[in-house]
Amino acid sequence: MNLTLKKLLGLLEEEISLCRELISMLQKEKEAVVYSSLDDLNSISKSKETFILKIKILEDQRKHIIEKIAETLDLPPQSLTLSKLSEMVEEPYSLNLKKSGSNLLALSQTIQEINQSNKPLLLHSLKLVRSSMSMLENLMFPDNVYYRSGSMQGENQRGRVVSGVI
Repeated sequence: MNLTLKKLLGLLEEEISLCRELISMLQKEKEAVVYSSLDDLNSISKSKETFILKIKILEDQRKHIIEKIAETLDLPPQSLTLSKLSEMVEEPYSLNLKKSGSNLLALSQTIQEINQSNKPLLLHSLKLVRSSMSMLENLMFPDNVYYRSGSMQGENQRGRVVSGVI
């Protein structure tokens, strides 16, 4: 059981480290949006996807270890939380599990807060892009004017400067 707890604590430390790096990345993402740096934003998005995948893999490994521990303790895995597990094991595991759990909770809250603060910036940037596209479309496709004779002005002036495919 001690070996399993050591593996769990190792996974938790890796996850904490990745979450800290993700927070740094989210702050860089905010700067990239504010300064309209598309290259930086694309690079950060790719890195973020990689980090999120790594965190998901660690989460899956952690769930597997928790299932093993729950089986050893004859408990349902769904009911076994880090705080509950910390109450059932001896020191130093107990203290380390509590510490890791509180660190993960604080980091996940920070990630949520940063995401919430980035969301309006990204939505505003998207709105600006859509407004620019609309303006360009209106320049390229002006409203037609009908004359008394029934003919239209500007029916041959249609062209495309901007590709409709993104």
